[in-house]
Amino acid sequence: MSDRSRAPVFVIGSPRSGTTLLYHTLLSAGGFAHYRAETHVMNTLGPACGDLRAVANRERLLSIWLGSRMHVKSGLTEADVRALRDRFSSAGAFLKLVMDLVTARQGAQRWAETTPVHVLQMPAIKAAIPDALFVHVIRDGRDVAHSLTALGWVKPLPWDREQPVLAAGASWDWIVRRGRADGRHLGRDYLEVRYEALVDQPEAVLAELSRFVAQPLDYRVIQANAVGSVARPNTSFPGQTRSFSGRWRDAIAPGTLATLEAMIGPTLDVLGYERAATVVGSGGWRRVPYDVRFGGLHWLKLHTPLGRKADLELFAPELADT
Repeated sequence: MSDRSRAPVFVIGSPRSGTTLLYHTLLSAGGFAHYRAETHVMNTLGPACGDLRAVANRERLLSIWLGSRMHVKSGLTEADVRALRDRFSSAGAFLKLVMDLVTARQGAQRWAETTPVHVLQMPAIKAAIPDALFVHVIRDGRDVAHSLTALGWVKPLPWDREQPVLAAGASWDWIVRRGRADGRHLGRDYLEVRYEALVDQPEAVLAELSRFVAQPLDYRVIQANAVGSVARPNTSFPGQTRSFSGRWRDAIAPGTLATLEAMIGPTLDVLGYERAATVVGSGGWRRVPYDVRFGGLHWLKLHTPLGRKADLELFAPELADT
């Protein structure tokens, strides 16, 4: 039986849900290797390189990785990484080898990883890394939709161009539902954490997390050794939730909010987020084409050559055109 206190921890969730804050909280607690970047190995690098049982595909993966900022953040040498070529046949196995090596070089006890959309890759990660633990950070979908819209990360369908927050909300809804569905199959190796609770009630959340990861997560130690977003008072606990939660109340027009809540309301309800709209909008039908779109794009990325190149600009922009 594996030692749970040494198991890798994946911090996952919809983008803009607070995954970085929770990840930095773990790093601040001590014992975890410090890797201050998202790896994107499972969602982008692995799919882009195809069947990694083939030597040529493994060499392509290594070349892309070595040319990326993800590799630079690891602190490993090119020779370290090249030496892994014949030791993996899947993206998950490569990720484990790299992170195990980073952990060993730092003299740490274990590692954590926080590419948010790896929430869509939990079954593949679990197959490659059987002792992996998953912490799914969930935030109010209306706040996530507002944040994603401000960044322009989710393109709306033609009929929603004047209300792009609907596309962002649909993205949150699809990712959260899919992640929760996969998480149910992981039993005790899957935990959901609410962003709002992490900010407002950090000690209670840390106590639950500590039991889950089988490692002390002392609030005072975390504050004293604050890393990244934990060290910035405007983005970390305690008592800062009003700065980052509930912004949707002033930012989303009432009519649009009613439509958004009609789209994602069932998920908000299940999660215990109270709806604000007094009149139910007529936007429920809009979620269906977004579900088809997101599901289709995800399938294309995993199973087609064109789709596999879709996000390679995360590693090097020129690679998306090759």
